[in-house]
Amino acid sequence: MKFFQTYEPPASQKCIIREYQILHMQWDASETLPPPFITCLANNEQCLYFYPRDEVKSLPTIDSKGIIAISPTITGPKNKPVGLKFGKNYLMIKVSFHPTGLYRLLQIPMQKLVNIGLDASIFFPQEITKINDQLIQTNSYENMIEIVSGFIDSLIEKGFSPEEPIDKVAIRMLNPFIRLSLPEWASLACLSLRQFERSFTTRVGMSPKMYLRIVRFENAMKIKNAYPQKSWSEIALECEYNDSSHLLREFRQFAEFAPGTLMEKQTSGYGDFPSG
Repeated sequence: MKFFQTYEPPASQKCIIREYQILHMQWDASETLPPPFITCLANNEQCLYFYPRDEVKSLPTIDSKGIIAISPTITGPKNKPVGLKFGKNYLMIKVSFHPTGLYRLLQIPMQKLVNIGLDASIFFPQEITKINDQLIQTNSYENMIEIVSGFIDSLIEKGFSPEEPIDKVAIRMLNPFIRLSLPEWASLACLSLRQFERSFTTRVGMSPKMYLRIVRFENAMKIKNAYPQKSWSEIALECEYNDSSHLLREFRQFAEFAPGTLMEKQTSGYGDFPSG
C-alpha cells in the first residue's frame, strides 16, 4: 500500500511554510513494493518530520545499523546523500519550510542542521510530544494535517523573524531558469556581496554558491525523471554544465553514485518514493 499527497498550507502560514506532505507505505505479502530503503540526495530543504508509526533509521548504507530518527525531528539542507531505512509501516508527515522559514521560526544558525536531524523537542519541549501522541492515535490523514497545521499556527502566534529581502531572494533562487550572478542576487537582497553570503549561510545553512549548485543538480534530476530517454549529455547541456564530466563530479558529491545508475536506485523524490 502506498499513499502520497501534498497539502497547501493556509494563508496565515505561507510566509514560512511551502507545503505539507504525507507518505504512507506498508510492506506486506500482498503487494510488490521496493525494499524499504532510500537515498535522500543533496537538497536545500528545511523540514519538520513526524514518524508516528514504525521507526526510521538514518544510515550511510543498507547494511549499516544506522541511527534511529527521533519523531519528530528537524532537518536542514544536505550537501551529501543520507540513507533512510524504514519499518514495514512507514508513515511520514512532512512540514516543508521555505528556504529560510525554519530559521525565521527558530532564529538559530542553520549551519547546525546541515546533513543532520535534531530532536524537535529540544526546541518545542512542551507542545511537540503531545502533537506526536495525537498523530499516533489517529488514522485519518486529514486529521493528521489538521493536528500539525494547528501546531504550526501556535508557533506562528508566538512570533517569528520578520521577512527581509534576502528571504524572498532565497525563494527566487530555487528557480533554475533564473540565472544571475552572486553580485546580482546580493543586489536584489539589498546587501553587499559579503553581507549577502554571510546572512544567506546563516539563514539557509549553506553558501549561496552551494545552494545554486544543488538547485541546478536537482533540475537535472527532475529532467531525467520526466524524460528518461534524454541522455545525460543532453541534460548537462540543457542545465548549462560545462560538460558531462562536470555533471558527473556533481553526482559524486550530491548522490555518491554515477548518473548512469540513477534508474537502478531508490531515491527520495524520484521513482517509487515521491518523498522521504
